[in-house]
Amino acid sequence: MAGAGASGREKRATAARLKAALSDGGESGAAAELQALLERALAPAPGGGEAAAEALEWCRCLLSGGEPWEGFVQAVRAYDPATLCGLVWTANFVAYRCRTCGISPCMSLCAECFHQGEHAGHDYNMFRSQAGGACDCGDGNVMREAGFCQRHRMKSSSNVPCVPKDLLMMSELVLPQFIFSLIQYLREGYNEPAPDLPSEKDLHRILQMLEPHVSFLEDLTKMGGAMRSVLTQVLTNQQFYKDLSSGVGENACAKKSHEKYLIALKGSGLAFPEDKLACGMQEQASGTSTLAIQGLSGATATSGQGETSDEEDQDGSQGVGKRKRVKLSTSTKDQSIMDVLKHKCFLEELLFWTIKYEFPQKMVTFLLNMLPDQDYKIAFTKTFVQHYAFIMKTLKKSHESDTMSNRIVHISVQLFSNEELARQVTEECQLLDIMVTVLLYMMESCLIKSELQDEENSLHVVVNCGEALLKNNTYWPLVSDFINILSHQSVAKKFLEDHSLLVTWMNFVSFFQGMNLNKRELNEHVEFESQTYYAAFAAELEACAQPMWGLLSHCKVRETQEYTRNVVRYCLEALQDWFDAINFVDEPAPNQVTFHLPLHRYYAMFLSKAVKCQELDLDSILPDQEMLMKLMIHPLQIQASLSEIHSNMWVRNGLQIKGQAMTYVQSHFCNSMIDPDIYLLQVCASRLDPDYFISSVFERFKVVDLLTMASQHQNTVLDSEHERSMLEGALTFLVILLSLRLHLGMTDDEILRAEMVAQLCMNDRTHSSLLDLISLESVNLFILISV
Repeated sequence: MAGAGASGREKRATAARLKAALSDGGESGAAAELQALLERALAPAPGGGEAAAEALEWCRCLLSGGEPWEGFVQAVRAYDPATLCGLVWTANFVAYRCRTCGISPCMSLCAECFHQGEHAGHDYNMFRSQAGGACDCGDGNVMREAGFCQRHRMKSSSNVPCVPKDLLMMSELVLPQFIFSLIQYLREGYNEPAPDLPSEKDLHRILQMLEPHVSFLEDLTKMGGAMRSVLTQVLTNQQFYKDLSSGVGENACAKKSHEKYLIALKGSGLAFPEDKLACGMQEQASGTSTLAIQGLSGATATSGQGETSDEEDQDGSQGVGKRKRVKLSTSTKDQSIMDVLKHKCFLEELLFWTIKYEFPQKMVTFLLNMLPDQDYKIAFTKTFVQHYAFIMKTLKKSHESDTMSNRIVHISVQLFSNEELARQVTEECQLLDIMVTVLLYMMESCLIKSELQDEENSLHVVVNCGEALLKNNTYWPLVSDFINILSHQSVAKKFLEDHSLLVTWMNFVSFFQGMNLNKRELNEHVEFESQTYYAAFAAELEACAQPMWGLLSHCKVRETQEYTRNVVRYCLEALQDWFDAINFVDEPAPNQVTFHLPLHRYYAMFLSKAVKCQELDLDSILPDQEMLMKLMIHPLQIQASLSEIHSNMWVRNGLQIKGQAMTYVQSHFCNSMIDPDIYLLQVCASRLDPDYFISSVFERFKVVDLLTMASQHQNTVLDSEHERSMLEGALTFLVILLSLRLHLGMTDDEILRAEMVAQLCMNDRTHSSLLDLISLESVNLFILISV
């Protein structure tokens, strides 16, 4: 038998002999010989280099059965039944998107497929990919068949002859051992990073050493559907994984790498020690709002090893977070995300190491190149969902979160853009429950006590906009996935029907309610101007508003009334919990303003949709008068604060406060911020006592004393230089309240026309620049009209 250092001729002769023996039925002896050869050739060797090249040469010879490699490649490609393009690209690749042909908004095409398709007169654009992607040509779940190129439109798997049994026989025998050796390298090379000794250099060294192995797998995927089918069988076969893993105890080196693997698995679930202890102590009804758990025993919240100081536990903020974790761990439908991961096949462990090594590009490309195989795509999507919590935990700890985020989205957008696949994993893997739970856990790590209203006794917690998680938009890939799946009607329907999910989502949104609180400086100018408002506005728009618009897009007909009622009900419950948590009585604390009220805006926009599109009676979904009075106060406080800022009453807070005021009304944000606030105030004005409403407006604007009939007045809260501008602000607000019809009768066409006219009156605009400038809700309508 040829040794590991055999010449090329000897390798080919050995491979041909083994293939002949296995084909003739002499399986026992030949199979044992092949197994021994593979174990020697593929055994992990320090330093890689020549040993890796030698191992790959053996693999090529064995796969081709001793025939020339190029001839084998061509022979396999002749049996390619794939009807999808699936070309994978990385960042900065120039690709195309046709809105006319696309079913999913994330659909994209490579240049070759685009130019060979019929897109003349279509609404398309050429773009430079930011995170990477894959060509969707041939995938009828993502784009219409009329947009397929000639190559993928004409090809049919029925035209491809069956693969000869002996062509890929050696591949079926060699590839399990090859992939297991790759996993052994990944296990052996990983060391848990010490607190003072980051292991990025070690990871980089291992990845460099494994690059030829992963490139080899990538080359195999390019042989077409026949080889991808073999790889899918190897990657997903549980018996292969079990058989190769069971022999670990016989080899000291393999045993050590297996121990490293078990260590790496620790902490891969969401559950913390204190959660597991508390699970036996507390049981919460699935429909109970987590903000209403404030009265639970303090022992529950502090029963484990806390991640924060005792002082934080005493002030209640961390305790609230821990109580939320207890609730989630007892009510989430998929308990697997709470526990340590358990792997049953090569694909699952391979994805685990891909995540642990922070998504190396070569590995990502290989995993994506396999997606044209439908069996693989289903299995990989389920595996991705299984590891979703682990992805979040790794992303939070990453020092290269931007790069990792792009690569996560590079994968997830290919999986969740397909509605049928998204629906399947939603039903079988509890995708929605996992996504919402993981997002909630992610944000819990950066919660602080809210200082809005009653700073001393507030029980409300909000996200800290100064944390890296928000400043760096680390949450973006997970939110992007959630928005993507909510674009599918069948998935959004399940979300809107699930009461416990709506409760959990409203709790998530409540973390952003009242964040980035501004306190007016009355004496000294601030020494340092915080720029956290960038993170705050981005977080509300991306994590709260965009999912809201996604849900609203599925509530446009009378038959969806029940969905709106569900959202309105749980939104009002969350708002009541919020008012209770901040100890709100009847008026806001002076000299405070937050521009972030996503719970109010959810309620306002679903009210608008209910009346405008679903023929619901407004009064049937409105709360009582007392609740309406509470709902009115904080949006009204924002309007008064806008006037104060423009009157230079906040000048000691620096330029950043003007930046917030401008962003609040800016075209990209107004549709999700000031517009819902104005509509909610219009609803309140129409249902509350007029005298009460008008007096509340003038009180908030601090101009009551200016409207008396007395010959002289004394304003105790306004300097004389600010009186005129604040009075103008109050009167202007009332004019806006009476004249703005955005959610009071204007049709979608009229709103779109008004927005287009507003943009075009300032400057000529191209079609694509108009799309960028008009608001999110109108974009979808604009696309439909263009089509």
